This record gives sequence, structure tokens and C-alpha cells, in this order.
Amino acid sequence: VREDNDRAIRIYEQAGYRKLGREPDYYEDGATALRYEKTLRGDTPTATKVPFYQQTCEFTCGPCCLMMAMANFHRGFVPDPVMEIRLWREATTVFMMSGPGGCEPFGLAVAGYESGLAAEIFVSFYGALFLQSVRSEDKRRVMELAQVDFRRRAELYGIPVNYRPFSIGDIRQALADGKLVLVLVSGFLMFGKKVPHWVLAIGDDGDHILIHDPWVEDERQETILDAANIPVPYDIFMNMAQFGRDGLRAAITLGKR
Repeated sequence: VREDNDRAIRIYEQAGYRKLGREPDYYEDGATALRYEKTLRGDTPTATKVPFYQQTCEFTCGPCCLMMAMANFHRGFVPDPVMEIRLWREATTVFMMSGPGGCEPFGLAVAGYESGLAAEIFVSFYGALFLQSVRSEDKRRVMELAQVDFRRRAELYGIPVNYRPFSIGDIRQALADGKLVLVLVSGFLMFGKKVPHWVLAIGDDGDHILIHDPWVEDERQETILDAANIPVPYDIFMNMAQFGRDGLRAAITLGKR
């Protein structure tokens, strides 16, 4: 609705809509739009205080989710691109199938722990991850060594590791305990690309897991409002939350230490 359309705004607010954003220069004449929403999944709107941060690089979804958790539990922390790259350097596998390296669960858990958070890992596969499509022996060797280092440091820090697929009950319980959950999903269901992607589970309304997705598809005219606080039905969430031919499931619960 136009910001200067007071009559329409009154009607929407009286009907239970709440303002959730502002879009400058939205209309052809340059006028600003206000975005409103009304929840359709229950009588009580689900709100979140978890800050949202949009990734600035294609390969930093994991570190951006980690920064959102850090901002939630450490109130003085403010995410920025410098920390985004720093955390990526600390948690990366060095290589990915192509391009810069992605982040695996042990690296993210170690980076989270070293940033002052409590972490617990769920992973359905024992051993080095994301190697199925890596043909170069040198590349595989470097990735395996990087992941051995992450595992050794996780053990040194006493980070609990569950070598089993997580269930929807595990995610819900962690959220009920006041934690946030970094979850590996398939990018295919999110944006049509068969790549590993990390999202942050921030809430549970009884029917949906609510997620912050750091990847905002600007080319599809998405804004932060489209990527923050997304309600995903439990069955669809569990279908999304696996990657590769082996159906790898991985998640890291994060909380105060």
C-alpha cells in the first residue's frame, strides 16, 4: 500500500494486518510502499527477534546463518561482510564441486564454538562430506584433510556429535529449548540448483518450521521480506533438508554457552 494512503492503511490495520517493511521508490511516481501481512496459519501471529542477514557472496550461506545466530545470542554483535568472509575462511572445506569452497557441519560448529556459542552436530554420514562429484585426487585430498582438522577440533572442544539423521522432533526440541538450528538443505527445492545450501531454523508454530534463508534472489525481484521468517510445513521441510544421492542430513544446533 502507498505510504500516503492513510485510509487504506487504516482499513488494513483494522482487519488485522501488521506492517513488516518499507519499499522506497516502489511506485512509478517514486512513492514509497509499505508492506503488510496477515498470518493465515493460526490466531496468533508468529514473530521472531532473530536478526536477518543477507549473504553477499554465493558461497557464504553457512557463515551468514552463523552470524544471525551470533547476533541473536550476543546482542552486541552486528553482522557485516568482513565477518562473513572471516567465518567462511574459518569453516570452509577449501574447495567445492566448482568455485570457492562451501562449509560442512563440523567446520561451522567449530567456527560457532570459537565465536562463543554452544554447538551440537547431527550428521547422517561418517567421514568426509561433499566428495561425490570431486574428480580431482588433489582436490579430494585437500578437502579430506580440512575436514579431518574440523573433526579433531570438534572433539577437542567437546562438541557433541550425533551420527544419525535428525528428525523433525530433534529440530522442534532444539527450538523449544531456545536454540537455533543451522540446517543443510538442497538448493534444488529452494531455487532450482542442485547445490548444498544452509538455512537457519528460528521457530516452530506447531505446523511449520520457520526459517531465515540468507540467499535473496534479487534477479527474481525478491527482497529480504521474502527470505526472512519463511514458514515451511514439516513434511516439506524434511524433504528439503537432505542433499545428494545419499540423502545426507546435517544440522548444527546453536545456543548460549
